[in-house]
Amino acid sequence: MRQVYVSDLNTYTLVDAPDPVIERPSDVIVKVTTTTVCGSDAHILAGHMHTPWGFPLGHEFVGVVHQVGAAVSNFSPGDRVVAPAAPWCGTCPACRRGQIQRCERGGIFGSGAAYGGLGGGHAEYVRVPWADSCLSRIPDGVSDAQALTVGDILTTGWTAVRNAVTAPGKTLLVFGVGPVGLCAVHTARLYGVASVIAVDTVTERLNLAKALGADHVIDPSRQEVVAAVAELTGGRGAEAVVDAAGVQATVSAWEPVAAIGARIAMVGIPAAPVELNLTAMLEKNITLWTGLGDLGQMNTLLALIESGKLDPSPIFTETVPFDNIENAIGEFVNRKHGLVKPLVQVS
Repeated sequence: MRQVYVSDLNTYTLVDAPDPVIERPSDVIVKVTTTTVCGSDAHILAGHMHTPWGFPLGHEFVGVVHQVGAAVSNFSPGDRVVAPAAPWCGTCPACRRGQIQRCERGGIFGSGAAYGGLGGGHAEYVRVPWADSCLSRIPDGVSDAQALTVGDILTTGWTAVRNAVTAPGKTLLVFGVGPVGLCAVHTARLYGVASVIAVDTVTERLNLAKALGADHVIDPSRQEVVAAVAELTGGRGAEAVVDAAGVQATVSAWEPVAAIGARIAMVGIPAAPVELNLTAMLEKNITLWTGLGDLGQMNTLLALIESGKLDPSPIFTETVPFDNIENAIGEFVNRKHGLVKPLVQVS
């Protein structure tokens, strides 16, 4: 098979590699049909998520079950499936506490030895461990593009909203409307928010945020964010904030844009340490939540897509063949104009 292999800092190549094989009875081999490039891939390539070089890349993929282990009971060859970015065993102490994102036996696909040494989704085949615990079957009416989002970005954005919005009728502010931020915007109505404000400097992403549910957009290069939020909220600020950017400028803006008693959900990955004014947050009774997406809800999100309540597919702004995946990664990392997220068709 072919897979994208990372050999050094910002160095990756589409190479030939042995096909994965069943290693444990609970394994499934998935023939990948569609994959994509994620912001986490860019962080890994840039060395922000420290892992020894020399590993396959990619953690978002959908495909068809190719082979099943002897202990697998929920899946058969030919089933369309989507994998989580981070598979979990379901039986370790962390999983039993509900912390499946940090499964003690798991890791993150395509992220190297520091994250479990699992195969990568930028490949023609992937071995998925603990398939009965973590793999999800794709409903017939759900496209590959729609299903691809539930393994990471849609789940992450939705989890952030769930942790930021305490009750219906609130104003939600989203910093950074890349793929995860757009998913936060798109899932906000599930929690009854009255208004969604999206903040970004990229015009195309702000336009897409409007299409996916934002009521107002703010471009910090053209408007002063704190003043604009005050005007939109009658001076009280936003009761819920999702930070999907994770840069010092957005972190510094949390307290000034937040209402008294606001909740902030931080899901952006900082490239370097950031400073946080905890005193100012304490004085406004602000609550901070941070963490990974609740991948245990993938089936719930698939059902919402199937019912027509969600359609995250517009986040994919380009479709490219697997032969061109190296170029797609480079364009994503270098923030090609107009590109939000590429849809890579593998087979």
